[in-house]
Amino acid sequence: MAKFTVSLMVLGAVLLSSPAIAHDELQSNSPLAGSTVEAGAIPIRLTFIEAPMKMHFGQGNLIAIAKLDTLEQLGPACANVNGNVLSTTVNLSAPGEYKVLWRVVSEDGHVNTGDFAFTVENNIYYTTDNPGNQCFDDNGKPLTITELLSVKKQPTDGMIEGLLWGLGATFLGAMGGALMVRRRQSS
Repeated sequence: MAKFTVSLMVLGAVLLSSPAIAHDELQSNSPLAGSTVEAGAIPIRLTFIEAPMKMHFGQGNLIAIAKLDTLEQLGPACANVNGNVLSTTVNLSAPGEYKVLWRVVSEDGHVNTGDFAFTVENNIYYTTDNPGNQCFDDNGKPLTITELLSVKKQPTDGMIEGLLWGLGATFLGAMGGALMVRRRQSS
């Protein structure tokens, strides 16, 4: 019994000292997941339990916006970091569902990612020539950061894999059927 108790204490100490516990966790986000917002310059704000690692702008700690149905990323991935808050502003005019994708690097160097969706409606006829995330340097010059957190789905995505799975299942079914016929003939 004493060995069991000691084992539990050691296991508990290992789990509590695990680096996984130190990873940044998303505490709150705006807009709220599942909410509906009006088109325009929409502020995205992610608050984490701990401040992420300080990194150069456009590296490590990122926010991107993508169309939910196609996962096409709109604009570059970037975020401003202020303490434990990552923020950016996205320009959206097309009504529909969008996904916010984020990546943060915790102080211990581990990367944490996540996403949530919200809906945009355009009752004010807002228009923009540059939909998506907008990233600017300290002088207001637009940045062209090419990091993608989302890749657009292609109409053929998964078609070849599905075909191969179908052929594999057909082959296994035929082999199983042949074995059953052979067993019956042997009996």
